[in-house]
Order: sequence, then structure tokens, then C-alpha cells
Amino acid sequence: MIHRFQSNHLHLLFFSLFVVATVLGGRPQNAVANGYVSGLRLLPADAAGVAWVANMPVLAASWQETTLHELGEDDLMRPLIEANLGADGALWSNVGDKIGVRPKEFYEIASGEVVVAWLPFENDRRRPSCLCVVADIRGNHQQAISVVDRIDQDLKADGATRTDVEKFGETIRVYQPKTRPGQLKIEQVVIAVTEDRIIASNRDTVVIDMLEAIPNGGLAEPVEEAPLFKAVAEQVSDRIEVKKPGSTFQWYVRPLSMGRILRDVAKVDRGNKVKILNLLENQGFDAIEAMGGTVVVRQDEFDLLHRGYVHAPPVTDLPDRYRLAARVLQFPNGNLQELPGWIPKTTATVTQMNWKMEEAFWALESLVNEAFNDKIFRPTIAGIRDDEEGPQIDIEKNVMPNLGEHLLLLTDNTEPITVDSERLLVAIEVIDQDVIANAIAKAMEVEPDVQLVESVKGVDIWKVQRGEGEIEEEVFFDDFGGEDDMEEKQPPLLDTWAIAMVGKGPGSTTPYLMFSSHVDFLIEVAERIGSGAGDGLNEQDEIKELLKTTKEFGGEKPAIQRIVRLRESLQAKYELRRRGELKDSDSVLASVIRRLFEDDEQEEIERPNANKWPPYSQVKKFFKNASSFVETTDTGWSLNAFLLH
Repeated sequence: MIHRFQSNHLHLLFFSLFVVATVLGGRPQNAVANGYVSGLRLLPADAAGVAWVANMPVLAASWQETTLHELGEDDLMRPLIEANLGADGALWSNVGDKIGVRPKEFYEIASGEVVVAWLPFENDRRRPSCLCVVADIRGNHQQAISVVDRIDQDLKADGATRTDVEKFGETIRVYQPKTRPGQLKIEQVVIAVTEDRIIASNRDTVVIDMLEAIPNGGLAEPVEEAPLFKAVAEQVSDRIEVKKPGSTFQWYVRPLSMGRILRDVAKVDRGNKVKILNLLENQGFDAIEAMGGTVVVRQDEFDLLHRGYVHAPPVTDLPDRYRLAARVLQFPNGNLQELPGWIPKTTATVTQMNWKMEEAFWALESLVNEAFNDKIFRPTIAGIRDDEEGPQIDIEKNVMPNLGEHLLLLTDNTEPITVDSERLLVAIEVIDQDVIANAIAKAMEVEPDVQLVESVKGVDIWKVQRGEGEIEEEVFFDDFGGEDDMEEKQPPLLDTWAIAMVGKGPGSTTPYLMFSSHVDFLIEVAERIGSGAGDGLNEQDEIKELLKTTKEFGGEKPAIQRIVRLRESLQAKYELRRRGELKDSDSVLASVIRRLFEDDEQEEIERPNANKWPPYSQVKKFFKNASSFVETTDTGWSLNAFLLH
């Protein structure tokens, strides 16, 4: 779980702030902070997620000094970014519909702080969550009135009815949008404008509670004083220096609570027998109590730098720290290893991870048993060992004890760009390569649609190609339960993949168990190891400099470390989106997204003008290298990332 978060959080931060580029176009006048009650003091302690800008004008000025801002200002890209991702673009349309005010309007009238929050109301089955935004408008009161008057006209034109409620000397505008066919939930748009702030939400009681709390200096128990909020904030503040106050974007999340909100909004888990969030909570992942961080915009040699923290204090005195399946979260810190020379110089991203894989594997026993509502994990392992028609592999005695505690994950893109361009390779250090090679051979002998590729001397590379209706992902997992345990058969994440035991060679002193989404990627790496080929990624000057900066940033002994060459990693996604083919991509990420979120009855979100994007060669100059790393602490994990200027 932590690896997945770490592997993606830098991309998510980059994407989120890249979107902001189209919003931060001007420079509103800054407001004096004295006497203003922060929105963080108006939000309840149980807030599921909070994001806030300390000073919108300062952040805007800092953003305009970044390379990413230059992309947003490019003559070709700016109108297209705005249409797709900008303040009035398709991505933000649902946010504006929820609370009436769109991001661009908050930017235009905000003179200081802006706070966005997601609040849980789990006892309300019809409306189990709420979104609200609070913005400082001191000095811009009349502009704010003009904005809400314009919103008033738009909502009424769309059939909404308005009711004014007088509370605490303020007028609250409560809009009831026109009911749509099939709509079950009660929706509201609620807006209040005081002399110094605007509050917008989709729940009237939230706005009323905030107005009541302002004269008292905030709520009696605000999120700012919540123990979890403070625990995260203290860990982050101890590791970050902000040279220009206000040039930050900050965030805070309680994962399970926020997950329930997102599940409701995105309709994930609908109709499934296994409720993922309930399963994770039951299996000990509730130990991850909160997380948060601070993004600093344009400081020193960075466009963006991020310090974050995952608060997950141990729940046992044992070395594995957590209970049940959450014991998979064992990532020991270690020296930042030199990149192996066998990694090709065309690689787009590299992730190194220290992970106690054997212990993690057995920790999954309780999760699998609960998911299938039967104690089937150990009998299945025994069946794989003893079944005369099966592979007869002793996972417990031979396989798991011979896997090391270090792995690498590589991605790249092949040209010309097609739906098959994005490639992935996982390499796991191995202790006894002969035992692992024997286990792979036994497994492949009973696997249908397998081909032994004889391209690399001394290496057996097995390619699995899914046949037309002949091989199903469930061939192995059928041992975990019958058809009644599955709502419906799912296609495999990959139509083709390859696996091999790649032993020591001139190019590596370490043997690796390798898995790849593309057999040619695995062949390339195995050949480099066998020949001792030079000119790898580790010899590129830009990578040497990136790793040097990572160490100076504090990443000398991380548990997980990742480098990202944005120019290379974004190329396939950009070109496929430009051609309207991204959803058809054969990458693992695209497959997972389709599996989790694709709904035959759900209309795709409109993303206009992507076909008018310029060729990638014209915009790749705006994308720089990035790095991130995770360190295990006594009470969780520290998150660290930067994007170079």
C-alpha cells in the first residue's frame, strides 16, 4: 500500500499543481492576516480530507516562476489545457456543480487563505459526505458579491430554487437544484458571503455551523487542534523550510474516512461481495490513521518540493508492528544503492524498494481467507505442493525463503508510440537462483499458452500469451474458491507477459527473478546482464546529478526510492490521449483503471480538444526530472519528493 502511494504521489502532486497553472493567471492583492479566523479552525476535527493554500496571491506569484507555468502559457497549449483541465474545464465541472463556485472564481476573489474540505456524515445514508470551501476575501468583498450574483443567475436559469436563511447576522443562500430523472440524493448548493470570507458547500448545516463559530474564534474542537492533524503537521514542519511564506499547498487525509467518501462519489464497490475498505480495516490497515504534507512551489532549484508523513504508530510490540495482513507494511531503511548498470538508458522510471517479502506473503493469509470467507490459504499452498496434476512447488520451503528483500521496478516507452508502448519490468533479488529457476520451470510446464523463448543464452524466458478463450486469470485462483465466490469472471490485467530467472553475469553480481509486461523488455535486460553492456541509465549525467540531489535532500538511507524522467514517462500517455487511444492502452495502469472504474453504463468524462494538442516533441522541454523517497520511522513513514526547475 505504501509503495503504491509512494510510486504515484509525485505524479499526482505534479498533475494537481499542473492543473493549478491554468487558474493562477493574475495576482490579486494580498490581505493582512491579523484578526482573521482561519478556515482550519472552522472545520470539525473529524474532517476526512483537507487541502489549503496559505496565501493565494503569494502562491500565484511563485507558480508563475515555474517551468510548469511556462507550459500553461504556451501559445498552443494554454487554450487546450484550459478546455480540458483548467478552471472552467471538463475536469472541474462537477466540483462547481457541487458547491456552485468554480475554482477560477475562488481564485479571482481570494485575497489570502483558501481551504477545501471533505466532511463525513456516515450516519446519513442519503448524503454520507459533504464538500465545502472557505476563502478569505478581505479587500475583495464587492467582487465576491458579483460572483455569487452571477452564480445565482446561472443556478436559477438551470431550474434551481433559492431560499434565503438569516443566521448570525448573515444571509445564507440555499439553492435546491432541479431534480434530475433517477436522482435519489438530496442535493443543495449553499453560499454565504460575509465581510471577510465566502463559504460554499453542498450542505446547509455546515455553513451554519461555521458562521456560528466565527465570533468564538472557531469551533471548540477544530481540525487544526485534532491530535492526528497535529501529529502529521509536526512531522512535516520538522523536515521542511519555506523560504517564502505563503508559497505552499498543504494537504491532510484520514485514509479510511476519505476512502469511504470517494467510494460513494465514484460508486466503487457497488455490487461487489467483497467491500475493499471494510476488508482493509478488518485486516489491520486502520493502523494508517492519517497522512499529509506540504508542497512548496518554486524554491531553490526546485519547481516543486514536497515533504509528507504517513502516521501509522505500531499497534504491537513485535518487529512487524501491525496486525493481520497489515504486517505486509515492512519496509526497512537501507543505503541508497547504486543503480545497476544493466538498467537501459531509455528507462523512464526506476523504483528501488526494501521489502520483507517472505513475511509479507504469509501476512496475506488472513486477508485471503476473509475475502473468500473460508480458510483456504494454507490448503491452497499445500495443494500447489502436493497435487500430482499441478506444478508441485513447495512455496513455503523453497520459493519464499529464497527471495531477497530488495526489488526494482522499471518502466519505459517504446517508439513509435502505440497502445503497447508502455512497458514494465520487476526484478526481485534472489538468494538461490537454481531453486527459483526450478520452481518457475515447474509452474510453466502446467500453464497453458506458454512459450519458451530461446533468445538469451543460459536464460529460460517464458512468455505467456492469453489464447482466445482458453486461458483465464482464475486458473490459479480457482483453488481459492469455486465460481460461487466470484460475481463474474474478469479478464487478466495483461494479455501477454514474461517471466525468467536471470542469474549472475558480467553485468550483475546479483541474480534476479524478473517479470515483465513485454517479453522484449525482459530479453533486453537479460542480454545486458549477460554481456556486461555499459552505457546504462546509471552512466547518464542527468541521472547522476538527480541522485546526488536526492542524497542532499536527505535520501541516503530510504526504504523506497524512485526517480522519474518526466519527459520519457509522460510521452506515451500524452500521445495516446492526443489520439484518443489512452483508454485502449495495454499498460498495467490502464488495465487496473479499466478494472476498477470502467462502467458500461457510465458516460466518459468529456475531454475536449485533446486531438488538437501539439506533438509531444514541441512540449517535452517543459518536463524535468523528479525524485521521491520514503523512510520508515518509529511511527509511520516520511514522504519526500521534488521536481527540478
